[in-house]
Amino acid sequence: MTSRALIFGASGQVGSALRQIAPSSMTVVAHDLDETDIRDRSAVDRAIADAQPELIINCAAFTNVDGAESRADEAMEANGIAPGIIADAAQRARVRFFHLSTDYVFDGCAHTPYRTDAVVGPLSVYGATKLEGERRVLAASPDSVVVRTAWVHSGGGANFVRTAVRFLAAGKPMRVVDDQVGTPTRALHLADVIEMAHREGPHGAAGELPEAAYVPDYAALTRPSARSKLLTGAAIAAGVAVGYAASRRSRRQP
Repeated sequence: MTSRALIFGASGQVGSALRQIAPSSMTVVAHDLDETDIRDRSAVDRAIADAQPELIINCAAFTNVDGAESRADEAMEANGIAPGIIADAAQRARVRFFHLSTDYVFDGCAHTPYRTDAVVGPLSVYGATKLEGERRVLAASPDSVVVRTAWVHSGGGANFVRTAVRFLAAGKPMRVVDDQVGTPTRALHLADVIEMAHREGPHGAAGELPEAAYVPDYAALTRPSARSKLLTGAAIAAGVAVGYAASRRSRRQP
């Protein structure tokens, strides 16, 4: 039996990974801004009506952390308002919805892994807009799954790991902050966890365990330790998924 998935932000790292690992039984409808402006309610409704999906995944976002400080309205439209628009449309269409968020919703002061019920407290405009998106998603569609992740990397696109490898290969020094600790997340592994959560459904293991399906790979990576091995993790809960990361960070990230 075939199924259909609609992915917004399909050309990004996670969107591309989701398309790559999609089972042969699933038809993926890939949309980016050229196909659908997720800030436009009628455009989102039209995209869902045309795609007729059983699953919607939102990977689209304003991801320029520093840029959000001076472009707060633009960041809020994409990260805060648009996810709620998609969730509302998904709820009306009775389609399951996954939304990608970030560890920036926390204040970064923890010294232990964040749980799904940890107190939030974003320090940046970017984090505040992403938290607003989470709240609007769960208010509009309580059965939606919010996926919090961190330091996403892949073979393509712009990301810290790829930049570090390029500098190391060229023998060049790399200037980075030294007060951040986190768990880089390989896009393909994150996509695998999302696909697993969808496959098991709201009443499968992912919905029954409070922090299930934690998928560690290696050790944690600090920003100045570019040669360290990597850790990828995701914990799926009934309503919220969070990448496990004990993260201490400065207010701004390069």
